[in-house]
Amino acid sequence: MRRAAGFALALLALLPIEDASAHPPFAGAIGFYGGLLHPLFVPTHTLAILGLGLFIGQQTPRGRWSAAVAYATGLGAGCAAMLSAFAPQVAAETLLAAAAVCGALVALARKVPLLIACVLALVIGLALALDSPPGGISVRDANVTLLGTFCGAVILLLAVLQVVAILRRDWQRLGMRIVGSWIAASAILVLAFKVSR
Repeated sequence: MRRAAGFALALLALLPIEDASAHPPFAGAIGFYGGLLHPLFVPTHTLAILGLGLFIGQQTPRGRWSAAVAYATGLGAGCAAMLSAFAPQVAAETLLAAAAVCGALVALARKVPLLIACVLALVIGLALALDSPPGGISVRDANVTLLGTFCGAVILLLAVLQVVAILRRDWQRLGMRIVGSWIAASAILVLAFKVSR
């Protein structure tokens, strides 16, 4: 058994290595559908949306929808800024920091004031849109891709909110808190790596 595992690892070492690229998520993913899948295939974006969805899901029902609207507003503002060719250099770091905060708040399982939840959702939406610049394509295609990114990010957040609404039992809530701690730890590790470079 060990020989077979060693042989498999040796074969993997011989495979060609390609450059890593965050945009687009896979070959041929451009246009609206590429943008729609973008938040799902970029790990930083998925981590932030999952953390925000779990965090919002723990809040009161009124707070959930207010924060979701703030998130969509941030996404819209970020996409509008991208349309005017504004691309800040710290959007990824801001997104990771906000994901770490969301994950920590999920792990703590405390209700927070509605204003804080809305500001955090707004920041994540804005940073996510600003960290999604479509590159190397025409302006029209970039606009369509950004529209897809907006729709994909909103759909993903709403899907997470629906799953959280179903999880009512104590052990399920505990599982959400554990996932929140993993999100916080992962975001902090990646952020520390980015900052140290």
